[in-house]
Amino acid sequence: MKSNRRQIRLSFPATGESILAELLDDEAPNVCQLVWEMLPVETKAIHGMYSGAEVFAMVDKPQPAPAENLVQLPLPGEILYFYDPSTGAVGAKKPVGEIVVVYGRGVTLRAHEGVPTHCALFARIPGDWKYAWPKFVAECRKCRWEGPQVLRIERME
Repeated sequence: MKSNRRQIRLSFPATGESILAELLDDEAPNVCQLVWEMLPVETKAIHGMYSGAEVFAMVDKPQPAPAENLVQLPLPGEILYFYDPSTGAVGAKKPVGEIVVVYGRGVTLRAHEGVPTHCALFARIPGDWKYAWPKFVAECRKCRWEGPQVLRIERME
């Protein structure tokens, strides 16, 4: 990882568990700036239904993002931005934006009805997900088994 990267903190206020992630300004500069400007975000993290070991936070006033650093098979610790203008037959009736946190292996990004999709990779949590941040992973898993949990995403300045 490049040193001197901007950082964001992701935390679960109920337990105090938090983690730092590094923005990938050199790989997705416009998406990083878009997300940076929407922070802080504090909302319930929802566990993905279609993709696997991921949680996502819906953002207010979602904005389309440039097609930078797009992935469909993200790795644990990668943080993505998803935007859907809601033009599909089964989507919401308004645009949707999400900050997606991948916390485990085997994730294949999918939208409504399991349709493959891509997201912009804009940040990464350093270290191995199994050993460097297992308590944060456990909090993400709670979103699946106990329901949505409040997640706060904020700038570290």
